[in-house]
Amino acid sequence: MRRCDDAWSVGGLLATILVGLLATVTAAAGDWPEFRGADGRGVADDATVRSRWSESEGIAWKADLPGRGASSPIVVGDLVVVTAAGGGKQDRLHVLAFDAATGRPRWQRTLWATGRTFCHPTSSVAAGTPASDGRRIVALYSSCDLFCLDLEGRLVWQRNLAVEHPRSGNDVGMGSSPRIIDGTVVVQIDCQGDAFVSGIDLATGEDRWTSPREKIASWSSPLAVRLPGQAATEPARGVLLQNPNGLELRDAADGRLAWSWKGQCSGIPMATERDGRLLVPGDGMTAIDPRGGRSEPAWTSAKLSCGIASPVAFGDSVVTLNRAGVLVVGNAADGSIRGQLRLAGSFWASPIVVGTTVVAVNKEGKTFLVSVDGEPRIIAENELPGTFTATPAVANGSLYLRGESTLWKTAKDD
Repeated sequence: MRRCDDAWSVGGLLATILVGLLATVTAAAGDWPEFRGADGRGVADDATVRSRWSESEGIAWKADLPGRGASSPIVVGDLVVVTAAGGGKQDRLHVLAFDAATGRPRWQRTLWATGRTFCHPTSSVAAGTPASDGRRIVALYSSCDLFCLDLEGRLVWQRNLAVEHPRSGNDVGMGSSPRIIDGTVVVQIDCQGDAFVSGIDLATGEDRWTSPREKIASWSSPLAVRLPGQAATEPARGVLLQNPNGLELRDAADGRLAWSWKGQCSGIPMATERDGRLLVPGDGMTAIDPRGGRSEPAWTSAKLSCGIASPVAFGDSVVTLNRAGVLVVGNAADGSIRGQLRLAGSFWASPIVVGTTVVAVNKEGKTFLVSVDGEPRIIAENELPGTFTATPAVANGSLYLRGESTLWKTAKDD
């Protein structure tokens, strides 16, 4: 582990601390600081966005990126942060920050990959979405390089996980995003070789704990959930880990195993949670309530099938989007189906929910806005040029849509 310590004055350090505290307050006010938002569920309950846009209208700004990527943008205060990988071997790893209001570049940090950069043509070395606590930003790449920067783009520390674990990585690339839980960065490295999960101190870059994982490939991301016995009013202290053979729930602070379940799970779309119940994609969907150590499914549904896109749960509903573009709305309590409709194209990005509208972006660049207030119905279709495999972000009335090498922000509704 390499840590970068600048020789700051006491005054400079105090100023940095003050900026960090102010940024923390800002980031807590409805930003989108991690993959699928602040809690990883992909839901912005009280938000609204415009319904119409195209390349020539309804766009606040767009920014070209210096390389490819499948990672989502995040929004932290007045910054939009995204990663990319450039060079012939995708071994130049970029972290970029743009002014959220204007799209003007604020800073760019470029580092070199130390691990394997081969990945499937449909993905990228910049596949994992960065995460922020409002003071720092962490970015994990398919090369298993993990970097921590401050909000000014200064490198705080770095971990070359492929050097520490020489057989980490797989033949089609890694895709898991880091998750920050109460000052711990959780990284899930599932592969056929050196598979492990680590909890890393966000401030120092030192390991808090590491646990071996089953040697099987998976591209799912960790999810912050409450531990059994935690009150519903408490912040989540647990981390849910998923691979094709089951689930583990660990204490994010020390790695202690709190609960596990063996069963078929998807290797790419991640589980979600609603009111303490886990909604797990696999052969259809399985609902499990780990509270009290239970492992018997509450219900299963073959019709709630996910392809690559992760499910999204909100209110008393759960929405899935399969490989054929069929969007299904189910009842989160019992798995019964409320409605479905077919969308055009193939979907790699996960849907998100804004208010009572599902936002689903297909690979070909068409975004569907689907009302799920009652029977699902398409209320708008908007298209942008490019290839879109990244899950969108939403903050302050705008969507952030990431094409392979372009970042777009929609204008606020009129």
